[in-house]
Amino acid sequence: MTDSQNLAEEIVKGEGVDVGECPLGTPEEAVKQLAELEGADRLDSIGKLVVWAAGRGELALQQYKNAVVEAGLIRPGDWRSLASEAKKQRVHDIKVAVRSECPYDDEDGLLYLNTPDGGRVLLARFVPEVVAQVIRDDGAEITTLIKIRVTRPGGQSVEVEVPAERLPQARRWAAQAIGASAVITPMSRDEAHVATAAQYLGNDKWDTQTTYAHTGWRSDIDGNWRFLTASGALGADGLDTAVTVDLGTDQLNMYALPDPTAVEVEVLVAAVRASVALLDVAPLNVTAPMLGAAYRAPLPLLPETSAFLVGTSGSLKSAMSATVQQHYGRRLDAKHFPANWTFTGNALESLANQLANVLLIIDDYAPQSADDPRRLAIAADRIFRGAANSAGRGRLRPDGTPRPARPPKAQLAATGEDVPPGESLRARLTITNADAIDVVKLTEAQQRGAAGVYELAMAGYVRHLAAELDADAEYTDRLREQIAQRRAELARATGGHTRVPEAAASLLTGFRQFLTFAVSIGAFTADEASAQMEKVKAALLQVAADQAAYVKGMSVAEVYLRALRAALFGGGAHLADQETGREPADPEKWGWESHAGEYRSKGKRIGWLSNTGDVLLHPDVAFEVARDHAGRSAEPLATTKVTIHKRLKEGGHLASTGEDDRPAVRRRIVGRNTRVLHVHANRITGETA
Repeated sequence: MTDSQNLAEEIVKGEGVDVGECPLGTPEEAVKQLAELEGADRLDSIGKLVVWAAGRGELALQQYKNAVVEAGLIRPGDWRSLASEAKKQRVHDIKVAVRSECPYDDEDGLLYLNTPDGGRVLLARFVPEVVAQVIRDDGAEITTLIKIRVTRPGGQSVEVEVPAERLPQARRWAAQAIGASAVITPMSRDEAHVATAAQYLGNDKWDTQTTYAHTGWRSDIDGNWRFLTASGALGADGLDTAVTVDLGTDQLNMYALPDPTAVEVEVLVAAVRASVALLDVAPLNVTAPMLGAAYRAPLPLLPETSAFLVGTSGSLKSAMSATVQQHYGRRLDAKHFPANWTFTGNALESLANQLANVLLIIDDYAPQSADDPRRLAIAADRIFRGAANSAGRGRLRPDGTPRPARPPKAQLAATGEDVPPGESLRARLTITNADAIDVVKLTEAQQRGAAGVYELAMAGYVRHLAAELDADAEYTDRLREQIAQRRAELARATGGHTRVPEAAASLLTGFRQFLTFAVSIGAFTADEASAQMEKVKAALLQVAADQAAYVKGMSVAEVYLRALRAALFGGGAHLADQETGREPADPEKWGWESHAGEYRSKGKRIGWLSNTGDVLLHPDVAFEVARDHAGRSAEPLATTKVTIHKRLKEGGHLASTGEDDRPAVRRRIVGRNTRVLHVHANRITGETA
């Protein structure tokens, strides 16, 4: 940045500049004088006041804004627009005033370097101009981009954005803009001259633009809490469209909330009631987790759980999920999910970090080809585990320094025909089945979503949250306390994995905050809100109870036993008789086949059948076979042999244990003492005891 640019910015901030007293007096006197004016006269006087305040700096702008806006003489957004234009014009005027003599000339699309003897040298067969400096803030890192207009002879121009550190590489960015036409005359420091010329020639034409590349909360834009979507920054005083948010693609820029202050309160009330009415589109155990995720998303806390809606093809799970997604933008319908399971784990993790404090639905977890189960399971484990643990992958810059962490910040939800495997992973999900979705009610809901009803309800809710954050510095801590209290209550009611009650408590807190907002605007009475809360709580308790079955079915012990069962029945393993080492009783059941009047074993020998009918597993061979079969069936045993044996004992699968209560025992096998796992036979076969 040149000295003139630094000086310009300092002057705009009001440092060391005297622009005289306000022509309208103090803020209170200004309000009185403006109140006596009407129409265009008032607007013209406010415009002059803004120009004067811009010259004094941000403090003066804020003081007069507070007085004039609170008096109802102008809308907050209109004042911000006037202030933005005034500051831009002041920067332009100052840059022109302090600009030093330019050593470069352009003529007929050619760039020349002036020489000390009064002559000039052809520098390039194009004219470069810096037209903007873009500060891109993605919530984790801030990068500076320089926008350069490259004009060829004849007047055709192309604009290109380059990272600030690449500005000196003139040949590179010029070729990026106009290809082979980017001719630079070879000479000493030729690229440095072209880059410098671009700065000089554009010096009185460009300003700095800050572009946010993420959604969610910021408290550093104007000193108040604001929620970013592609439409601007939504705060307690409404939507500020002067704040630029670009999420990078047309698809992501569909995350856009309207200004709730632009409608009558009756319209907002109707939208809020319509949002809660989505609970009736299907049974509550289906709708409560998904709608709870939408209400939980904008709370200023990282998520504790992810909702997962599972159902067969044609169950309308995606269509119903899309109506919930439309709380964050009317165009986010079933044809415009922001993510699906064809995305890589890296892409999903990056997206979940960028889309902070909004609902991100990943559609269609449905393994198709032979390698899909494992690939999808790895991607699901990475994104869902990272979200629940608030952790992202560590990354390094090319120079070896660490990049900022990018944990998932979106409230995740997903749909699928199957549920990702893994006991620990399923405990981090709130899983429900897409049953009995009412087609008529869903169709009506889709129409409301497309009309912007749900996005309006969410915008009102976010504005309410912004006011809470502005007024109470401990609001976030109080939310954490609420979740902790509900988690303790639900743990006593549900039992099971400790993450299950935490997930339900998180979603209930989202509902509680939304209903608190609904009561504050008169959409529900306190009694109606309490009744809704009780219905939702009962539904989520049922979901939590059902969740225990999902989690138990994916414990490492259950996966281990299922894998051995599949190996025995599929010809990949067998059991022999404890005494003879040959086929046991009922040999076909234990991995043997009849051939020419004799029985032959299939696959590896994983153990023996005792005289009492129990199974004696060889610890090493059984683990090897189980691990291979589990991996092929997309239920990987990503743990150690010792841990599996411990889980078998804790789960009551062992018929007996050894010394010091160790899982392994010693038995006489074909005349030799052998260390084995003594397992109930029905745990291997899956038969009811």
